Amino acid sequence: MKIGNLELGGNVVLAPMAGVTDSAFRAIVQKFSVSAVWTEMISADGLVRCRRRFPTMDLVGHQAPTVFQISGKDPIVMAEAAKLVQDSGAAAVDVNMGCPAPKIVRKGAGAALMRDRALAGRIVSSIRRAIQIPLTVKMRSGWDGGVEAAVEMAKDLEQEGVDGIIIHSRTPSQRHSGPASLLVIRHVKESVHVPVIGNGGVFSVQDAVRMKVATNCDGVMVGRGALGRPWLPGRIIGRLGGGLSSVKGPGTVVEVVREHFRYQLETRDVRSAVHRMRKHLAWYSRGFAGGSEFRARICREESLERVLSSVEEFFGKATIS
Repeated sequence: MKIGNLELGGNVVLAPMAGVTDSAFRAIVQKFSVSAVWTEMISADGLVRCRRRFPTMDLVGHQAPTVFQISGKDPIVMAEAAKLVQDSGAAAVDVNMGCPAPKIVRKGAGAALMRDRALAGRIVSSIRRAIQIPLTVKMRSGWDGGVEAAVEMAKDLEQEGVDGIIIHSRTPSQRHSGPASLLVIRHVKESVHVPVIGNGGVFSVQDAVRMKVATNCDGVMVGRGALGRPWLPGRIIGRLGGGLSSVKGPGTVVEVVREHFRYQLETRDVRSAVHRMRKHLAWYSRGFAGGSEFRARICREESLERVLSSVEEFFGKATIS
């Protein structure tokens, strides 16, 4: 898959997830193969005001192209932020037009931009003039739903210069619940000439295949399906093909967790790494007998050594699945 002048080794990418897709998580996903990774949402206002490199912008352990996602509503500020992330090593810039979180929507950013197509167009146009790397937009299926709203939004954005569109096929009010509307993805794909990446409801290889076949989308974006299963994008690449083969990463859950911790410790102090990993350990332990007791114990533990000892004891020699 090619986005602008960026050639990706495949068509399966990792979604931006606030509080999750930091540099460590992106790195562990890459151990198993992924075509590109998205950063957590970065506030354009905060980046321009502070003019410093945020921790999530670190690229330690990265081989796959990293797309930096920015959020805001001021076209001038968004363009300035786009230039800053371009200078920080971004392979592409993505504009968040889909976040449904109330604190983001109240500011007129994220999914709120789907209520103001003219402003959304000005933001894209301003960024397009400011950067040389590819520009994408991640959006929802309209503010209130309906295929036509998403199609018209996508066509407007294409005219303003985006190189790719990612569509999470749920409305903001649905957030992450309910079935994803593959119909919306298909109609957007049929209406524009730039690559369209489908997102939403991909929790298995079969989900990704179903999305690809039903919509003819150019690529698939995996979000919550990769939580506790960073190998899922690689498994999907192995099934869909289209570029890189799935890379053989660590074979046991313990090995994955240790590697994940190692990446955390390369960018954070020990206490922060332990705290950051708690939610990931909760996800890794889903489906295991005694998981609730393990999670309760881990959430009280501060010692890295004792956490890793508990991980060894709990997961044993369990292989990834």
